[in-house]
Amino acid sequence: MRILLVGEYSNLHNSLKEGLQKNGHEVILLGSGDAFKKFPVDINVRGKYVEDLFLPNAFRQLLFRFFKFDIAYLETYLRVRYSLQKLGQFDVIQLINEYPFKTPYFLERKLVTILRKMTSKLVILGCGDDYLYLKNRQKLPYHPMDALRGKQNFPWSERYLTKKHKHFHQWIFEQKDLLITTDLDYHTIYKEENLPDYFGLIPNPVNLDKLGTVPFPEINGKIIIFHGINRSNYYKKGNDLFDAALQKIQAEFGEKVEMITAESLPYEEYIMKYDSAHIVLDQAYALDQGYNALEAMAKGKVVFTGAGTEFCTYYNIPINSVAIHTIPTVENITENLKKMLKNPEKLIKISENAKRFITENHDYVKVAQDYVKAWESIKI
Repeated sequence: MRILLVGEYSNLHNSLKEGLQKNGHEVILLGSGDAFKKFPVDINVRGKYVEDLFLPNAFRQLLFRFFKFDIAYLETYLRVRYSLQKLGQFDVIQLINEYPFKTPYFLERKLVTILRKMTSKLVILGCGDDYLYLKNRQKLPYHPMDALRGKQNFPWSERYLTKKHKHFHQWIFEQKDLLITTDLDYHTIYKEENLPDYFGLIPNPVNLDKLGTVPFPEINGKIIIFHGINRSNYYKKGNDLFDAALQKIQAEFGEKVEMITAESLPYEEYIMKYDSAHIVLDQAYALDQGYNALEAMAKGKVVFTGAGTEFCTYYNIPINSVAIHTIPTVENITENLKKMLKNPEKLIKISENAKRFITENHDYVKVAQDYVKAWESIKI
């Protein structure tokens, strides 16, 4: 197959690409690198000329002040158009999200229309914010938009619930041939929508070969906790709750615990930063693990993330056996951290379980095969 993957938020499409290539497929990844994360892509369509050079960026800022239009989006649009003209036809084109380029809607429609003509199979992933997920978020046990109502605004997420985005959502859903979700937060909602082209959940692929084998760090009387922060998602991921819990832990355990905090790092730096840690704090509002959590689990870290009843039922495993389910309260996080710090032998057992779980359910070569089966289910 000849496959075009569009967009990258988390290393999902990079890992899928590597798995597909292992299975003998030709794959091109087109995207922007996702801001500071700088994910690798084959074709980078970020508006780097307008964003990075002083004079163009000064003109951009001035234009935005008066007309509320960011010409960096126009550069992205032109870069995508130019790139697509040279690529030819694909057996499958898969979008990371229903709004993959994040340009103004009139430009986004033009780009998706071009993509639609380049393939007989256009696939959309339920990944990142989207209309269906946010509109039905009350079906989830908790969501930061509701938990923090009145305390914190989420303007980017709220954009997906506007009338303009709803119209775009309806339009792009008419263009696609298949929907796939990548974790239980989305699957819980999508499966109840009775969408005729919803394939179901395919777990995120993790490139175990690339991550390598990382031995669990010796404890030596001190447990190391890693807290990675993306400032733009600070409240959305529950980083404020982790920070508050860590203050309590530091006060009680003192030198028996070491904290590593990393803020808004490029992806390659981020995954190396937590190698020495025993515990990784990921997020507090999820049913399932995101990409950072999965890769940390693959390295044998004890991850505080989404791993509750729905997750354990789906994978038929005991609660807190492969990761620590994180309920969004300071008390819950603090109590679970105390249990781990007082019983370090549990850390070693969960580390072993986590690595085994990722190998059995998220191996990138096997997951890539599942994607191919999903794409082959599309009737042309």
